[in-house]
Amino acid sequence: MDSTLNPALTSRLVDTFHVPFLRDLGATLTGLSEGVAESELEIAPRHGQQDGFVHAGVIATLADHTAGAAAGTHLRLDQGVLSIEFKVNLLRPALGEVLRCRATVLRPGRTVSVVESEVYAGPRGDTAAHKLCAKATITLAVVDRPA
Repeated sequence: MDSTLNPALTSRLVDTFHVPFLRDLGATLTGLSEGVAESELEIAPRHGQQDGFVHAGVIATLADHTAGAAAGTHLRLDQGVLSIEFKVNLLRPALGEVLRCRATVLRPGRTVSVVESEVYAGPRGDTAAHKLCAKATITLAVVDRPA
């Protein structure tokens, strides 16, 4: 994690990957710097669809949630983000042992931010062998967090 980010903000963004749904999915935040977030998920049988590929919902969730963390690096502590629209292009079936996602803020905004996520699938440990399986564009509203 990038030490130049506000430590309290970094802690909050890391905690977003500890909510029950993401914990059940098995997604973890692996990197965070200004405008960029990276995550990873160990592929398990529960992530599959009927033909044995990773379910599109798993891929979309990883892309969306990682995008939220990337957008979150531009926030104040009293703000959060909520996805208001996203488009996912599934480029190839996701196969392998690991999904990796890298989300990059394309446009940070005071009220709306746009983030691009790329999701790769491949063997554990050999990132050079990972294949791009999805690309997503996520639009997020910047909102005040409840007190």
